[in-house]
Amino acid sequence: MKLVAVSDNHGNTYYMEEIRSIYEKEVTGWIHCGDSELLEDHPLWQHFKTVEGNMDIADGFKIEEVAEFEGEKCLIAHGHRHAVKRSYEELKQRAEEEGCRFVFYGHTHIPRVDKIDGIFFINPGSITQPRDRELGTYVVMDLDTSARTVSFSYYDRDHNPVNELSESFSFND
Repeated sequence: MKLVAVSDNHGNTYYMEEIRSIYEKEVTGWIHCGDSELLEDHPLWQHFKTVEGNMDIADGFKIEEVAEFEGEKCLIAHGHRHAVKRSYEELKQRAEEEGCRFVFYGHTHIPRVDKIDGIFFINPGSITQPRDRELGTYVVMDLDTSARTVSFSYYDRDHNPVNELSESFSFND
């Protein structure tokens, strides 16, 4: 299973459309972690699962969403209402309640992956307004259940690998 996650594009659709055109034939699912600043009827939402960010004005987005891809449940949230700048505790509690092994969030504009108590917390960073680097980022998650591995490959918005952010993990049920 392969997922692509982006966040915090703040009105810019160019990079999201470009990423879709590059990966559309090989990806199982598309995730957007909020602050799109797009209306809920935008054509991109036909493909991306998305949530409300603190800069979004549309009424049609949820605060969080549990999406299932090939039987794997993922919690998607922007994070501003889950205090992600302080800790993962609120997201962790929600993930445990919903039976999710993967949590995708945004808000901080800083790409990272953390694993806590068997739950992966994935922030793709901001595709247009990064806070810790020159170019925005997105992440491709590749889950191989038979090999019991998951990898997170980060790319800058020009689609160059960001190797220092990319990681692979083994996991246990």
